[in-house]
Amino acid sequence: MTTAGLSPRIAVLRVLLGFLILVAVQAVADDSQSGQIRGRVSIPQKFAPELPPGMGISAAKVILDGGAVSILPTSDGYFVINNVNPGPHLLQVVPPRLIFDPVRIEAEDAKGTIKMSAYMADMEHGRGAKLKYPLGLAPSGMFQYLEKREEFNIMTVFKSPMALIMLFSTGMMFLMPKLQPMLEEEKRQRLEGDKQPREDAKAVKN
Repeated sequence: MTTAGLSPRIAVLRVLLGFLILVAVQAVADDSQSGQIRGRVSIPQKFAPELPPGMGISAAKVILDGGAVSILPTSDGYFVINNVNPGPHLLQVVPPRLIFDPVRIEAEDAKGTIKMSAYMADMEHGRGAKLKYPLGLAPSGMFQYLEKREEFNIMTVFKSPMALIMLFSTGMMFLMPKLQPMLEEEKRQRLEGDKQPREDAKAVKN
């Protein structure tokens, strides 16, 4: 095989090699301008008894910027979001029953690398308290779809105006029969007291 016959193949190989080098360089450049958000979702033991089966970490999603990126954490709760561009981002953990506070992520380009900072998301001021990184996210509460029944307390009866009126009326029903003779006796004595001066005055005139 002559050298002239090898020249086109070598030229093609050189073109392919140049293209692969260009793709690799572009990939490295893209990676240097994008970052990675890492963290772990955990559920404290105090929430476990109230969670139905299958409603724990396995049912949670980690979403970035309102759903632009959505991933599932591992069975241990770890998650990684790649290709995060510089700038502020909103990260949320969305499980069916638990409440997670939103997190503000600030990705800053620092000399070719992306530095991540995390804060509690504050809807008024943008950022709240600073958080440790990598993130450790735990729920702050649980959705209550049914209100718990209040326990009966006898003191609540006396706080109701209607209950007080009923108690007063019932008490008067029992007390009035006993008070009536006393009232009549007092009235009789008062009439007799008024009658005696009149009789004395009449006796003096006679």
